[in-house]
Amino acid sequence: MDEDRFWELIERSDRETRSRKERLAWLNTRLCQLSADEIIDYHMWWELNANRGYTCDMYALSCYLLRRESTDGFEYFIYWLMSLGREAYDQVADCPDRVMELPQVVHLLDLKRRWFAERRRGLPWSDEEYPGFELLAYVALDAYEQVTGENVDILYAALKARGVRSRFPLLAAEFGEQDWDIADDAEVARRLPRLARYLTSPN
Repeated sequence: MDEDRFWELIERSDRETRSRKERLAWLNTRLCQLSADEIIDYHMWWELNANRGYTCDMYALSCYLLRRESTDGFEYFIYWLMSLGREAYDQVADCPDRVMELPQVVHLLDLKRRWFAERRRGLPWSDEEYPGFELLAYVALDAYEQVTGENVDILYAALKARGVRSRFPLLAAEFGEQDWDIADDAEVARRLPRLARYLTSPN
């Protein structure tokens, strides 16, 4: 399986289903029709693309959107961005500030702004809208176990042999020299100007 086929499955799973639960089931069915090697290929492309989002700018995006600092939330935010498809993910991974070009993100930010302005409790979005999609990362693992009857450790060993490993879970300190203070408004404005303009606009 090449990268094009990987993204085709991600995008078709969205187009051909109406909920996250249906989407996971759709992907599971398709992956279970593949060989063990193809399932490993799929998860390799998943990990390689998810790793592209491992930057401090992307971490800042997740913190501002979720309104909390959370390394788990960051990881699941990356998975949600991937769920939006290749074009959307590529543009944000290459230039995180372009997240403001995604209608899904602008919608969520508008929901959050109105929600907090009205001092309402709970979350401003539904489970289907929530900007995190943890379970999407496990589809290939479940399919691998179903197809082979083997523990997913075998899959991880195969990826390790290819030099591929997940960069999650993580600690913010692991960003190293690229780290910056996401609470610094001036730095946010410099690195993520469109997001900063939205956050400081009155409406």
